[in-house]
Amino acid sequence: MAGSEWISTYRVRMGRGSDAVRRRLIALAAIVVAWSLVPLGAGASSAATAQSAPRIVNGTQEDPSAYPWIVSLLSRSRYDRDGAFQSQFCGGTLTTPTTIVTAAHCVTDQETGAQRDPAAILIGFGSSLRDGRMRVADVSTITVNPAYARRTASNDVAVLTLAQPVEGVTPLEPITAAEIATLTASGAPVRAVGWGNTSADDKAYPDVFRVGRMTVFPDASCGGGEDYVLNGVRFIGFRAGEADAAVMICAAGVSPAGLVIDACQGDSGGPLVAGDGAAARLVGVVSWGEECATNRPGVYTRISSELDFLASAGAIPVSDIVVPTTPPTLEVLPRAGRLIVNLTPPSDGSTVTAMAATAVDPATGQSWNCFATPRPANATSQCTIEGLTDGLTYQVTAIAGNDQGNSPVAGPVEGTPVPLPDPGSITKLRAIGDRQVVATVTPTDAHGTELTLNQVACQPAAGGRTITAPITGRKVTVAKLKPVKYTCRIEAANAYGELQSAPKPVLVKR
Repeated sequence: MAGSEWISTYRVRMGRGSDAVRRRLIALAAIVVAWSLVPLGAGASSAATAQSAPRIVNGTQEDPSAYPWIVSLLSRSRYDRDGAFQSQFCGGTLTTPTTIVTAAHCVTDQETGAQRDPAAILIGFGSSLRDGRMRVADVSTITVNPAYARRTASNDVAVLTLAQPVEGVTPLEPITAAEIATLTASGAPVRAVGWGNTSADDKAYPDVFRVGRMTVFPDASCGGGEDYVLNGVRFIGFRAGEADAAVMICAAGVSPAGLVIDACQGDSGGPLVAGDGAAARLVGVVSWGEECATNRPGVYTRISSELDFLASAGAIPVSDIVVPTTPPTLEVLPRAGRLIVNLTPPSDGSTVTAMAATAVDPATGQSWNCFATPRPANATSQCTIEGLTDGLTYQVTAIAGNDQGNSPVAGPVEGTPVPLPDPGSITKLRAIGDRQVVATVTPTDAHGTELTLNQVACQPAAGGRTITAPITGRKVTVAKLKPVKYTCRIEAANAYGELQSAPKPVLVKR
């Protein structure tokens, strides 16, 4: 690969010995600079190279026909002037004739969060960046996972939609829910593919992509802090706060000669693949890491946690999308004039792109609806059915669906809106010495009822006795606390029940 002014550098590698927060901040600082770096490749400065993005170190060159679906992301302006080798800045995977899956950080400004202009990107098809016959395609739209978090690299995935379907290129299908247990289990073999740097210590950008054969690390080494030994080499695991195994996969390899195999600068957005031939599946996207080919694994976006997003963006073949066979999980929470509905997608392995809940008045048949967008990793989503009558019992049902159809109906579950008090919130919480804290609060809305409880409650974060103080104005002082960290919240209750505000932490002084 060569670089460009487009180089995206989320996978900047830092030296060991710094804490997690410092590593992350250094990485982000490097990314911001890299958007305006001079091109890498021939003539690139060492300073620019040091702050570029993730290539396969100690990988091999394999038969290109086995990897028809890998693509290069090219800067259009650099391509027009200098060709593909100098303009390639990230990798990607063709998953349908019209969609490319890549890393969100490849197409997002890491300082502002703005998405790059689709017209500024070309997609290259071909194994060699120096092949003058390389096919290129235009990008019409860019869809970044709405849950992508720049600071943590969570859900680091995006879909590029091509202006025209590409013909004669076999796509690589994403992993399905039924394949997760085998293809991404600890110890499973995987391959990373890309045009990234092939040297951990210098600049060595190949024109033909390299393949790195690796092993999936256990979740305990990808956010649990446990070390992992692979072929005699001990790798240091990432701790909680550094990596999140729910949305990330850690992987690395060791060659017969004992050399660490790893992605490196320039491989960002490229595929992590499991299985062979027609059974090959996209299981990860090159995301980030620390340095290259050291005793830290590389970190990849976990595709199995992104299936709902990929389906909504059209990046999963329609034939792979099945109708949900079980209903979503439904929970109804009463509030004043409304019902809050918690919805969890079916656990049948299907891909869900939308969920809906309906409340029906049994006496009149009138209905009210709300809609929820599924969250990553099948987390619970929430929607609110408004405009209901307090004290009237409604029958609530729910469904989940995708482009192929809807699930069976969940429910009915009875829900009766009642005027529970709205506890407001703690807008400011500060310790003032002498083991006291002062909370600034917003008023509690009793919805016309009589409050039986309205107070600020502070509990030690490590557990212990809760200290309370009644709310009589905008400022509440809670005294006689221990010099430890507390979590404080508002508690409000009436004849219908009790609700609490969101918690707020504070460290109590002596």
